[in-house]
Order: sequence, then C-alpha cells, then structure tokens
Amino acid sequence: MLVTNALWDLAVGRRCLACDQAGPAWCDRCLRSVVDLHERRTPFGHGVVAAARYAGQVRTAVVAYKEHGHLALAAPLGRLLAAALAEARPGGGLAGAAIVPVPSSTAATRLRGNDHARRIARQAGVRSGMTTLTALRWGRPITDQAGLTASERRHNVAGAMVASAPRKPGSAALVVDDIMTTGATVDEAFQALTSVGWRVAGVSVVAAVDARRALAPHLPLRYREGKN
Repeated sequence: MLVTNALWDLAVGRRCLACDQAGPAWCDRCLRSVVDLHERRTPFGHGVVAAARYAGQVRTAVVAYKEHGHLALAAPLGRLLAAALAEARPGGGLAGAAIVPVPSSTAATRLRGNDHARRIARQAGVRSGMTTLTALRWGRPITDQAGLTASERRHNVAGAMVASAPRKPGSAALVVDDIMTTGATVDEAFQALTSVGWRVAGVSVVAAVDARRALAPHLPLRYREGKN
C-alpha cells in the first residue's frame, strides 16, 4: 500500500486535503489554520502540550497518514508536533534533550509497514534541531485501543512498555506521540522512562481528542485514533 500511494502521488501530483488546491498534501495556509496549542493532563497528572484538536482536517490527515499510507503527510504532521515541542520547552531550553516517540504496537507496525509515530517524531526533530531516540518499546502485546473506555485503556497498557536506559542518568527526554485520547499511554511511557533513569522534561502530541469524551469512564470512546 505504501509503495502504491507513493507512486500515485508522483503520477498525478498532490492536492491539499483541506482546500483541494494543487500542491502540497496539506498546504501551509490550511495547516496554520488548525494550530490550537493547549495543554491537557493525563490521569496521573502529567501535562501534555497538543498542537491542535483531533477533529476536522487534523483527523482526516492523521487517518490518511496512519491507515492509508499517505506518507507525504508526515512532514506537515511533524510541523505541528514541532510547534507543540516549542511550546513545551519555551525559549528553546533543555539543551541536549532527546525526542522519544511512543512506539506503535508490533501488530500495527507490521500492518502499516512502518512506525508512524517515529516517522513524525523524526520530522519534528529535524525542524527542532533535536535528536530522536527509539528508547521505548512494547514488552508485551497490547489490544487495539480504539473503542476502549478510559479504564480499559489504562488496564490494557499497564506495565506493558519497556525503556532503554540513557547513557547518562538524568538525561532529559521529551516524549511525543501523534494523538492523545485519555493519556494512559503517555503515563505508561513516563513510568517506563523514569524507572530506568530518564528525566521526562515534557510531553507533546500532534493533537488531543475532546477531553469530555476521552475521559468519561463509563462511555465507549467515539473517536477512532487507530491501532496505537
């Protein structure tokens, strides 16, 4: 699928997913229109900076990128993530901090042919002048998070993530992901990293799902975020 979509883009060119004008897969004007920097809190109280809301053209872009292999969208999604990173470290502080992406599950990576979050993280790293490290992995299989309640998500990922220790104890990590729904995965990443000596200095995501839906423990989530 990835090769087919790439060849199709080369053959017929691209059009903006929002305004349908010929040119980039997501034009600069439309991309800028969705920026809505805001902070969310995970169940464990960790702050997460999101560059946008997971709705409208943002949702369209994420689904097209993750589920349909439109890799041209990795660059604009990386720009959004870079904006969230800049907000999370005002003034460009935390020299030497590394970007650490939350990993896709083994099953999702195999199905899609790539780790979508890592690709976006690298794009953001290039724009931010920061190194991206693959310091997190899943230590056991997890269930597709889509459709699970907040409590089910916490149970699904609890104790499932493993981190590699930093070369120097206390090194700063900036955790990144594409979408934050309840924050359960972010909490797990935070726990895995700090347990082996990382200092998590911030968390940033491309977009966040409406908290009123995401954090309701008695309702199934209605926003599909893919197979994280």
